Amino acid sequence: MMRRIAAFFSRARDGRVRGDEGMALASVVGLGAVLMILVATMASVSVSGSVKTAADRSWNLAIQAAYAGLADYQSRLTADNSYELVGNSGASFSSSSAFSKDWSSNPAFATSGSRWAEVANGGGRAQYRYEVDNTDYTAEGVVRVRVTGKAGGVTRSIVADLKGDGFVDYLYFTDFESSDPTITGETQTADGSKLCIPQHYSTLAGQYDSSRACAPVRFTERDTLTGPVRTNDTFMLCGTTFTSTVQSTAADGVYRTPYSNGSTDDRRCRSTATFTGGPPKNVQSIDPPSTIANMAQEARTNDRVNVPRPGCLYTGPTSFVFSGNKVTIKSPLTKATQYRLDNAGRPQPDGSGDVLCGSPSALKSSSGATIPVLDDNLAYVQGVPTDTGDPNYTKPGDERSASGAMCQVGQSYSNGLGYPRANEYVGNAGADGLYNCRAGDAFVSGVVNGKMTVGAANFLYVTSNITYAPGTQSVLGLVGQRAVTVSNPISCNKYQTARSGTQTVTLKTCDTAVSSTSQLQYGAGSKVTINAAIASNTGTFQVQNYGYGPQMGDLTVLGSIAQKYRGAVGVTYSTTNGWGQTVVDHQTGFTKAYGYDNRFQSIAPPKFLQPVSTSYGITTQVEVNAAFNADGSCSRTSSGTCQ
Repeated sequence: MMRRIAAFFSRARDGRVRGDEGMALASVVGLGAVLMILVATMASVSVSGSVKTAADRSWNLAIQAAYAGLADYQSRLTADNSYELVGNSGASFSSSSAFSKDWSSNPAFATSGSRWAEVANGGGRAQYRYEVDNTDYTAEGVVRVRVTGKAGGVTRSIVADLKGDGFVDYLYFTDFESSDPTITGETQTADGSKLCIPQHYSTLAGQYDSSRACAPVRFTERDTLTGPVRTNDTFMLCGTTFTSTVQSTAADGVYRTPYSNGSTDDRRCRSTATFTGGPPKNVQSIDPPSTIANMAQEARTNDRVNVPRPGCLYTGPTSFVFSGNKVTIKSPLTKATQYRLDNAGRPQPDGSGDVLCGSPSALKSSSGATIPVLDDNLAYVQGVPTDTGDPNYTKPGDERSASGAMCQVGQSYSNGLGYPRANEYVGNAGADGLYNCRAGDAFVSGVVNGKMTVGAANFLYVTSNITYAPGTQSVLGLVGQRAVTVSNPISCNKYQTARSGTQTVTLKTCDTAVSSTSQLQYGAGSKVTINAAIASNTGTFQVQNYGYGPQMGDLTVLGSIAQKYRGAVGVTYSTTNGWGQTVVDHQTGFTKAYGYDNRFQSIAPPKFLQPVSTSYGITTQVEVNAAFNADGSCSRTSSGTCQ
C-alpha cells in the first residue's frame, strides 16, 4: 500500500496523473492514515499489556511473600515457645506489646529503611517484614502478627492470629490411660507390697509388663464424648460413642477392647465403639510439664515485660466461691498476695496486691475477702514455703485460721476451711496427705462472670457446681498439679482397730464393711455440672470416693479435660455368668457427659497450662491495608500516623 502511494506522487510530479487517480487520492491517503493509527495503537496496547503483566506479577508475588513471612514467624514460634517475647517495640502494630528479647538479628523486624528479610529461593525478587502483638498471649494464648510482603514496587499486608496446639484443643486428653497409683493405692499384680507402675500399653516386646503395669481404665457403653479426644496411650473401649476426632500415639493401634488383647470385637462388650467423627488416627505425643510452680511467678510485680499483668498468689488451703463478677476468697495462711524480687533475687512483699487480691486480714477472716473476678488473670495457690525468709512463711505449729488452730494431730485436725468434715474418711494419709493444712489446695465453686484461671500446687477440689453466668463470654481454667477432684466426702462412723500390746489402737482406716456409705455429699441420681478447662499436669481428674454409694446421674463437663493419668468417676461391679456374658451387679459414681467448648479452638483461659513443646496454627487470617511502602517507610493513615 505504501509503495502504491509513493508511485502515485511520483507520477503527479511528472504530470502523468489521470483524473480518476486524483479522485482516489483522498481515499488512499485516508486509508493509509488509518493503517498508521492502527499500527501505533497495536504497539501501544502491546506495551501496556506488558506493563500490566509485570504489575500483576508483582501484586501476586507480594502477597506470596507475606505468606512466606507468616510461615517463617510461625516456624520460629514453634521452635521456641518464648519467641513471642521477640519483637520491635518501635513498630506501630506492637505499640501495646512488651518484649524482652533482642530482635536485631532478624531483619524481618525492621520498620524503616531498606532492610527486609528475603524470601527463601525467591531470587531476591520478594521480601517481607513482620510486626508482633503479644498483648493477648498471657490472657488467651494468642499471638497476633502483621506481615508485609514486597515485590517490585508493590507491598501487601496480612494479619493473622496464631495459637499453640494446647490441651484446650481437646475435650479429653491423657498421657496415661491408667490411674495414678499414688491416689488409688493400686499395687502390682505380682507383688502387693509395691505400687503398680504406669506404662503406655504396647504389644511390642519388652515395652509393656502386664505383671507390674497399672490397669487401664476403660470407657463403657454409658459414655458419650462430644468433642475431640487424644491420648499418648491406647484407649480401652467397651461400647462408647465419640462424636468427634479420636487420636492416639499408640504404636499398636489407637484403641483396644477389654479382655481381648487388641481385638476390636469382644462378645463381653455389648457393643463396639462408635466413631461418628471419623476413624481413629495415630498422632505424635504432646507432653505436660513436670510442674506448674512457674505460675507463682505471675504474681511478681517488678517484671512487667514477662509479667505484664501480675496476678494473685495465695498460700496454703484457699477457697474460691464465685458469684457473678465477684469472688469470695478465704486463705488463712496468706500473708502476701504479690511480691517483687530484690537485687539479690529474694522475694519481698508488695502490698499493692491487697486491692486486687484481697488483704491478708480479710482473707483470714471468717467471711473472707470479696473482690472482683481477676479478669484475664490467674490466681495461684502454693504450699507454705519452707524458706524462713519468704514473706509467706509460717512456722510449723503456728497455723491459725479465724476458727482457731489448724494441723492438730490425729483425726481431729483442720485445714482452716472446714475440711476434713466431721467423721470424714480420708484414708491413711491423715494430716500429712489429704487436706494437709500447709498444702497448696484450692476449693472452687459458684457462678462465674469473667475470664480467670485458678491453679493449685496440690489438689484442686470442685466443691459444687461451677457454671458460667448466662449471656456472658466467661472462661474458667482449673489446674490442680496433683489432681482436680470433684469433692464427694464420705463420713465414716466406724474405724478399724488393732491390738498394740495390751491396748486397742484405732487406725486411720475406715471399716467400710460396717460404716455407712449413705453419708456421701451426693446421693442417688445426683448431677454435677462443671463449665471449665480442667488440667492436672502430674495427676488426674476424678470423683472423690467414686467407688462408694449408689449410682448417681451425669457428671456434665462443658470445656476441656487434660490429665497425666486417667481418673475414674464411677465403677461398674460385674460378674460373668455361665454363658460368658457380663452381668452388671452394681454401679457407683457418675456417668460421663462431656462436651467440648468450641471457643477453645481460638482462645485459652488466661495463663493456662501449656505443653512442654507445641506447634502453632493459624486461627484467623485477613488481608489489610499495606503497612509499609516499597521504599521501606511506613504507610500512613489520613491523619499522618503509621498504619
